[in-house]
Amino acid sequence: MTSLGLSIASHSGLPPARIGEVAAVAEQAGFSAVFVAEGHGDALALCHPIAAATSRVAVGTAIANAALRPPVLAAKTAAQLDHAAAGRFILGLGTANSIMNGRFGIAPFAPLKMIEEYVGVVRAVLAGRDYSGAVFSTGIVPLDSPPVRPDLPVYLAALGPMMLALAGRVADGVVLNLMSPAQAGEGAAIVRAAAAGAGRDPASVHVTCVVHCCLSDDPAAAAAAARAVVPRYVLHPAIPRLFGDGAYLSAARQLTLAGDRAGAAEVVPQHVADGFVARGDAAACAARVEEYRAAGVDLPILFPMPAGAGWDYENVIAACRPDRKESS
Repeated sequence: MTSLGLSIASHSGLPPARIGEVAAVAEQAGFSAVFVAEGHGDALALCHPIAAATSRVAVGTAIANAALRPPVLAAKTAAQLDHAAAGRFILGLGTANSIMNGRFGIAPFAPLKMIEEYVGVVRAVLAGRDYSGAVFSTGIVPLDSPPVRPDLPVYLAALGPMMLALAGRVADGVVLNLMSPAQAGEGAAIVRAAAAGAGRDPASVHVTCVVHCCLSDDPAAAAAAARAVVPRYVLHPAIPRLFGDGAYLSAARQLTLAGDRAGAAEVVPQHVADGFVARGDAAACAARVEEYRAAGVDLPILFPMPAGAGWDYENVIAACRPDRKESS
């Protein structure tokens, strides 16, 4: 069976029990991993109902904002989640961006050095060691019970070449996002080359990619839903490099800042949205996912987006289930 992940958005507003139900449906449909995307909720907390509702899928964050949590706390929470999931937890971390972190009252920081040492602290805590670095220093941190896996996997979110290379050097996996299949392939190549340069097996770094999915049998509705995804990210500093710095981008930013996301979506060219979104009926979305796999992504992660009446996770799961071909 082909591996496929599912991402559930914390900003979907689903209550924790409902998130667990969606995860159970995904597991039954043959998905191999279920992640939580951190919006305005707590992605790590929302992994608990997923762990409780499932028995086979990997459970993780894709991603949690490391800047919001001291690394010792992240390590302790990860250890507890790995116990809850019986050794199925993946800690996916990112540094978010200066705009978002500024809203949270977080002072600017050098993201590469911070996240590299953050990973070091997490691994030190789980292994029962102290850590001494330029950003973080800790003593040996006792845990209430030994970790299920002192080497539980840590993934890093990466968009730019320096973070991609860092993931290749120090992480167990990378979470790509907002990329076309070609861009994802280029990112995967950077990760694997960096891993090889660090004396690691390039295949040991798991390359995942979040693929936004707007499922609808109505082509116009799917196209509009895909365009509506762009304003969610248009303020991110990396967007000009990923989406192209056209005149539409300035207009979309201004409208988004003014609170008019619908207006911002209207000025987004369709080809920009189509660069990183799978849209259309089940066959079209499945074909798009396979483009990412062919480009070198080990695990595409479907991220269902509203394409009509809200966050219709079960419909996307049923239409895109990994065993769909085998069961048809």
